[in-house]
Amino acid sequence: MVRTKIKIKRIENATTRQVTFSKRRGGLFKKAHDLSVLCDAEVAVIIFSSKGKLFHFGNPSMETVLKRYMKANGDPKAGDNGSSTDNVEADHLTVFTEKLKLLQSVVIGDDLERLSVRDIIYLEQQFHENLGRIRAKKDELMLERNNDLMQKMADTRRRTNVNTSMLNRLADFCSSDIIGSRTFVENEPADHVVGVPRTDTSRAGR
Repeated sequence: MVRTKIKIKRIENATTRQVTFSKRRGGLFKKAHDLSVLCDAEVAVIIFSSKGKLFHFGNPSMETVLKRYMKANGDPKAGDNGSSTDNVEADHLTVFTEKLKLLQSVVIGDDLERLSVRDIIYLEQQFHENLGRIRAKKDELMLERNNDLMQKMADTRRRTNVNTSMLNRLADFCSSDIIGSRTFVENEPADHVVGVPRTDTSRAGR
């Protein structure tokens, strides 16, 4: 069966257009990721939606690829990290915000009556994928927090053991010093002990 070629033209329905945009954007980013992994290439993709929203993908990172691009085109500011880093961080924040808005619209169910069954199935898949990533991130953060807590507890026990060992050594040292002093006093002749009168043996026989 010959597959009918779909004519590429602007989608008039706003909701369908948004769903198609999200689907095609995800596919484009996936292909860019596959290309970077399979061919060990540095890839950057920048997309602005019809409403001016920014979406981008970069591997190893958008900042790295853009700096290399500007350097290759002879931009003298390519080595300036200050404003470039701020812009990249702002872009990351924008993308994260847009993802949250998209996820929120799916959860609330805005304009679902205008979607086809295929679109709803796709949105449902996206929701479950996002939910899975959120749960995985939550488990990762909880594991890191538990590991940090265990490390702190181990450090506390180690410091406690060191302090206890030092106190025991100090107690043993003080105890042995006191016992040694007593032995010295008991074995010392009486005339060498302070406070004990010395006996005159020459006058005792008279």
